[in-house]
Amino acid sequence: MNWKLNFINSLIVKSQLISELKWQIIEKLLRSFTTVFISLLITTYFGAETFGKYGYALALTNIFIGLSNLGMPNLIVAQISKYRINRKKIINIFFKIRIFTTAIIFLIFVIHCFYNLKLGLLLSLSVGSSFLEIFENYNQGTLNIINNCKSKIVAFSIGLILKLLSIFYLKDYKLVLLIYSFEFFISYFFIYKLTSLDIRELLFSNVDKRLFRNIIKKLVPLSTTSLFTILSAKLDILIIQSRFGYSLLGQYNIFSQVILIWSIIPLMFTNYHMPRLAKSYSTSVIEYKKELVKYGKIYLLIGIIISAISLVFFNIQYSLLNYNNREIYLASSILCLINIPLSMSLLQSSIIAINNLQLYGFIKTILNFIIMLFLALIFSNYFGIVGLPIAINISYITSEYILPKVLKNNIRFSLIF
Repeated sequence: MNWKLNFINSLIVKSQLISELKWQIIEKLLRSFTTVFISLLITTYFGAETFGKYGYALALTNIFIGLSNLGMPNLIVAQISKYRINRKKIINIFFKIRIFTTAIIFLIFVIHCFYNLKLGLLLSLSVGSSFLEIFENYNQGTLNIINNCKSKIVAFSIGLILKLLSIFYLKDYKLVLLIYSFEFFISYFFIYKLTSLDIRELLFSNVDKRLFRNIIKKLVPLSTTSLFTILSAKLDILIIQSRFGYSLLGQYNIFSQVILIWSIIPLMFTNYHMPRLAKSYSTSVIEYKKELVKYGKIYLLIGIIISAISLVFFNIQYSLLNYNNREIYLASSILCLINIPLSMSLLQSSIIAINNLQLYGFIKTILNFIIMLFLALIFSNYFGIVGLPIAINISYITSEYILPKVLKNNIRFSLIF
């Protein structure tokens, strides 16, 4: 009887995995196609410098959105997955915190853009409505990932049509940014509607003070970690813009977008694996460690595969665009290798949230940022733009592979060497 029950459960799990991966693949492919296609159109019709400004405005917006979440996403998923009875209480607290942080960050964003980058004001709606992201995390924790995918597919489809009209008919790239902001809001509004949660109830209901204090304690190191994670992710764009200008940034960004977009593959797997790892952790520590060993091998293999794929696609893209810029070619080729440590980084982020290793995550992120910034500034002086991806790879190898060996915790079980 036990083997029959295990067999049936195995089939159910596999069926659910296939269904979730199917919808995630559709959503990620549509988003990837939209991002790359619109980027190519803007570069072709408006020039590399204009695309550099466009990409810089988006990067700046993502930095501010990231600042407002205080590193909450993985913590929300982990908490809701582990403590299913208190789901409503948990999301209630996170919602109130996120409303507060979003309001502050939105005000700073508007003031900053008004004085420094008026183009960014077109993306204000994205920052102002970014608190809705917590409903995506809630769906992940409750294993309703498909609802997230369906909502984004609808929003991306509408957004793509409107962006194409803006470029071909209205010939206005600025309107594309406004549509991006609208698309962001619509996707997360749809996600909220599919959670069956009530914003008014979340906003005005009382919070569990003890639970609130526990969450705040975890968010203190996470918030700083989130800041440096975002800065690390956008450091190359910020340095290129300040040292080499918008034109070279546009050329670099058109390739780096395609290279880094492959990280959505391990991200799709972590969306599925993280709540299940959290459940495994709460039931059996021994089995949990075995799962970490297994997933460590899987994510390393995924990283190697997508690095090879990104390198092939980059060469095809480079040949089609015919840039004939040796520095851009070398920088982008080296950047392809980052997909290996990035894949492991996504798995480790899940482990950090599940094991409450917020202090370790803080140390890891600070170390990664310091090494990246230090090497990027030095290497860019000697090797130009080529020095940036070299610095990025070295910093990630240090934080993802060397540090877990020094500061021993459960993360080391995910490393096979």
